[in-house]
Amino acid sequence: MIIIISSKKDDTTNEVIEWLIANKSSFQRWNFEDKASLNGFKITKNETSLEINSLKLKDCKVLWHRRGRLKHFKNDKDWNRNLNNYLKKEEDSLIKSIEHQLNKTVNYIGSYEKEVENFKLDHLIMAKNVGLRIPDTLVTTQKLELIEFHKSNEFIITKDIRYPINISLGENYMSSNGTTVINHEMVMSLDAVFTPTLVQEGIGKLYEIRTFFFMDLLFSMAIFSQNDSKTKIDYRNYNEEKPNRNIPINLPIKIKNKLKRFIKKSGLNTGSIDIIYSKEKEYVFLEVNPMGQLDWVSKGCNYYIEKKIANYLMKI
Repeated sequence: MIIIISSKKDDTTNEVIEWLIANKSSFQRWNFEDKASLNGFKITKNETSLEINSLKLKDCKVLWHRRGRLKHFKNDKDWNRNLNNYLKKEEDSLIKSIEHQLNKTVNYIGSYEKEVENFKLDHLIMAKNVGLRIPDTLVTTQKLELIEFHKSNEFIITKDIRYPINISLGENYMSSNGTTVINHEMVMSLDAVFTPTLVQEGIGKLYEIRTFFFMDLLFSMAIFSQNDSKTKIDYRNYNEEKPNRNIPINLPIKIKNKLKRFIKKSGLNTGSIDIIYSKEKEYVFLEVNPMGQLDWVSKGCNYYIEKKIANYLMKI
């Protein structure tokens, strides 16, 4: 039995399932919008057993965690907000413990825990340790330290340490700008001490690369974003009217091997890696997004990744 944890609206999951159905493979899909039924998580001196949605997980051969998380708690808008938050944290701990146990007993692909934590700084250090070039990076709360970093790196950018901010403030809304160039005036306008902020050396690029990986499979796409003022700093500032040109790219063997060593060190087995091919003709690792979008890489490069994922799940 193949288990897929996903979202009702995830097109990638739909396409993988079409391949599973075409090959008459047995599977169950659990969408995170639906409330899962935890029938039992038993830990005794004789056994550890887990049953969800009436399925004993020992009978599952592979679980692909594509999107979201299992959800057992139903948020009640009439309850006290603090109580709701407490129960969510209780459930979060349960979900992570279930994931830890499943990782030991079934072929578990993807990770809710790694998706929500997304330790960018750890990933930068891991990438550096396997020999990948990374941008000079500083996390600081001190204006003077930031001034010195800017002197050493004339072109610097800032981005979120974990995830872009996305907060409702009553009638207003606060969201991040994504990757943003920092100039001298911005630095000088800061207080002497501020909240922890990540800044990096800006890398002049010839093009960007998105590499989606699934287990030992790598699929890379070159994104020619540098000639568009809207996407020049970050291709994710999408220009819907005039999209960037995207083509398949075959990375050098040395870079592929370093990426595979990074993937192993990170403990990830699926996700998307962002790379810059610099004006100095170096491959520069930026970050990894656990899980990661693959639809546009698959279709833009005719990789048929969804079929390859289905084949992989069926072979385990």
